[in-house]
Amino acid sequence: MAEEDYGSSERLKNLIARFVLKYNYWGYLFSRIRRKPEKGFGSIMAVKPENDGTISMIYDDELVSKTQDSEILKIIEHEGMHLLNKHIPRLLRILSNEVIDSRKALKIKVFNIAADCSVNVQANIRDPIIIDSKPWPPMLPAMFDLEEGKITEDYYLELLQRAEKAKKEIEKMMEQFEKSDAFSSHKDWTDGINGVADLNSLSRKVDQHLQTIIRESVKGFNKDRSSLPAHISQLIQDALEPPKAPYYQIIRKLIRGSRFTKFKRSPTRINRKRTYTFTLNETDTCIPEISPFPGKARDNTFDIVVLIDTSGSMSDKDVLEGLSGIKNIIENDRHCYTTVLEVDAAVEREYRVKKVRDIKFDIKGRGGTTLQPGLERARELGCDVCLAFTDGYTENINNIHRKLLPKKLIWVITQGGTSESLNQTGYIVKI
Repeated sequence: MAEEDYGSSERLKNLIARFVLKYNYWGYLFSRIRRKPEKGFGSIMAVKPENDGTISMIYDDELVSKTQDSEILKIIEHEGMHLLNKHIPRLLRILSNEVIDSRKALKIKVFNIAADCSVNVQANIRDPIIIDSKPWPPMLPAMFDLEEGKITEDYYLELLQRAEKAKKEIEKMMEQFEKSDAFSSHKDWTDGINGVADLNSLSRKVDQHLQTIIRESVKGFNKDRSSLPAHISQLIQDALEPPKAPYYQIIRKLIRGSRFTKFKRSPTRINRKRTYTFTLNETDTCIPEISPFPGKARDNTFDIVVLIDTSGSMSDKDVLEGLSGIKNIIENDRHCYTTVLEVDAAVEREYRVKKVRDIKFDIKGRGGTTLQPGLERARELGCDVCLAFTDGYTENINNIHRKLLPKKLIWVITQGGTSESLNQTGYIVKI
């Protein structure tokens, strides 16, 4: 390693050690992350995933050497926020469902902007950061007429919709992004994934690695000093939180019996050597009019209806949890038939989902709440189980006659919701 590289490496090491000595959480986090010098990657500093699922921090030695410590500490906090928000595995999951290269490139650009809008507000980075004597303004929601305090996916979906409607919108976004590119470049999040066959698998590895280092850093920090800033504490809690509910596992447990009791017709292949023993068609094909070996096989599929309450009382985050439930089901069982019902006071939309790309994010509804039409439709579809996402602020489902409801009901009650009006009709899951 060159002398200049060694100097920058020692400088970053000392800055992180200073964080630890000052009981700053970022020192505890980045002391557990590998640091590597890399020239010409387009930014002063960035975190990136490796093919083995670990995380590294790369830095441009020349830019680091020409930037003051106070500015580097802000950039370290900016990158740390990306880690706590798990932006890298979240982006990988989005890309795993996209096969068109142009669409993939667009989604990367839009997600990068959305991620920066989110973390800069969380870290309260609002003034330009001075890198090599040049000011680089932070990416903020106001630049795109977005409201502060939203989750990254909210920004992502809104900006993606704009970009798809008008080419000028993405040009405007990229123009703003380039103004802060010296500390907001995220191309290393995806540069090394071209040879990765399964992005979902890599996403899980990165997620698990992040959980490990976050848990270890919190343990070390709490051992020395037991107080964390509120915004960091909440992000850590969210990052370490397991999935809100193992939806597919719950469904499988409740309707596992149907796997053993459901059969489908499966005639045995005809033995042509014995066709003389059966009544044959008059054609030359010599095919029996009635199959000589009728039979049946076990049906390994079951029908699932995912009912999403899309009334005005359901927040965007609650609705997204319902969509994640759909994804969880179809990723765990490729044989199941999944139908989605979007319901407010009526069934606003019904569609079948076979692949993740079939999930529709432009939710219909946002009116009052009357779930009975959706439940009756689920019953008509003859589903094995209905997984219903709601806050529970609806009509009294307990008063609806049982024959009008699906055979099995799983109610997923969102945070702050109530189950009083439906707790006698099915299995309750509170998230």
